[in-house]
Amino acid sequence: MQIFENKGAAMGCSNPHPHGQIWTTTTLPEEPALELEELKKYYREQGGGHMLIDYAKMERERKERVVFENETFLVLCPWWATWPFETMIVPVKQLRSLVDLTGPEQEHLAEAISDITRRYDNLFETSFPYSMGIHQAPLDATDEEVECSTLHLHFYPPLLRSATVRKFLVGYEMMAEPQRDITPEQAAERLRNCGGELYRKKLGGKTLEPQDEKFTDL
Repeated sequence: MQIFENKGAAMGCSNPHPHGQIWTTTTLPEEPALELEELKKYYREQGGGHMLIDYAKMERERKERVVFENETFLVLCPWWATWPFETMIVPVKQLRSLVDLTGPEQEHLAEAISDITRRYDNLFETSFPYSMGIHQAPLDATDEEVECSTLHLHFYPPLLRSATVRKFLVGYEMMAEPQRDITPEQAAERLRNCGGELYRKKLGGKTLEPQDEKFTDL
């Protein structure tokens, strides 16, 4: 089951508001399947270690790519990211799927999602487009696959330098490999500086809705 959300015309959305979808297939899609193989490999080689939990620990110690953290989750710019302001939400302790979350942990996940999407909007003062997807333990999985899976969320936002300039994968990136336009450390620093109140609350005391063209064209 792939849970995802698309937001914005730049991501091909016909509806102006963010909207989530759930697609369920009889086979495991390629992207989560590749992730699962690497998680299984690490789990075996490290005697039961969880790769994303160990990665989160490393990023938490270094802090240079961390954007936000609470008791349960980190929001960070992964060093392998393709999109300029790509982020991940990863847990700081092993959580296999959404059904593992306690009530407080659900609130912590909601806080992390709210924080990074607000920072995205503040970055270029626009209703920031993105695709977000949740990766977790497969519905039909072996005991090992369930145990080695770690719940995490990917955010793929297309904007590059402003509200009107987006990144396209073309030329070398399509024929050879993706290239980053800024480092993940630079991206994390800029997103860290975009915290606080949502920018549109400061626009003359008027709160504008995302579908308001006067607002989205800023």
